[in-house]
Amino acid sequence: MTGMERVPMGPPWSVDLIADLHAGVLPPEVAAQLRPRVEADAEAREILQALDATLMDLQSLPPIAMPDHVAARIDAALAAEARPGIAPVVSLNDARKRRNRRMGLGGGVLVAAAAAFGIVLAVSPGSQTPANDSAQPPQATSKPTSADLQSLTKAQLGSAVGEVLKAQNYGPLETPDRLAGCLQGGGITSSGNPLGISPVNLEGKDAVMAILPAGIGKYRLVVLDPATCGPDKPEGVLADTTVGQR
Repeated sequence: MTGMERVPMGPPWSVDLIADLHAGVLPPEVAAQLRPRVEADAEAREILQALDATLMDLQSLPPIAMPDHVAARIDAALAAEARPGIAPVVSLNDARKRRNRRMGLGGGVLVAAAAAFGIVLAVSPGSQTPANDSAQPPQATSKPTSADLQSLTKAQLGSAVGEVLKAQNYGPLETPDRLAGCLQGGGITSSGNPLGISPVNLEGKDAVMAILPAGIGKYRLVVLDPATCGPDKPEGVLADTTVGQR
């Protein structure tokens, strides 16, 4: 867009156009010609001032953490998307980048609307979390295979996360209700299905490993003895640890 004839005429100008000018997304030559006209108009200048004030209010907000139940639903959905056979294989990092872009776009539109109508928004700065802070399975020195799950030690549980996330195999526990009873016996609360579950062998004992959401970027790894676990039987929990970003 170049030339005087291509610059939007006014006043009046639309709120969307003024918001684009304020955000710096217009072509430089258009912005250079449009800005002095907008700033010379009282009504348009009020919208610019409202946008400035809104951005200052947003920048002054303290960090607000994403609610745990929202983080758990996102982790579960992204883990399911990355699981072979259910959807095209997409890395968790790429999927979360798309989510962050969508959230960022929505936030910009809301700011423009708030400025136009005098609405004070309380938008969490946390919604603009950089992609490299997104939840990722713990990194292992080597990719585990199915055979690895049959010879684990407690120190190796983190390296099995990638393999167990691909599975929904309750093994000898058989049902989600049985899993829930075993978790209850260990004083562990969890809503919905685990992110991943698979039979394993922990230090010579046949067991079942379940991966539960534990907040943004974290996974709770619970290993249960199917022969002894159940409600009011804490001895059936062979291991309970949290891994991920700190």
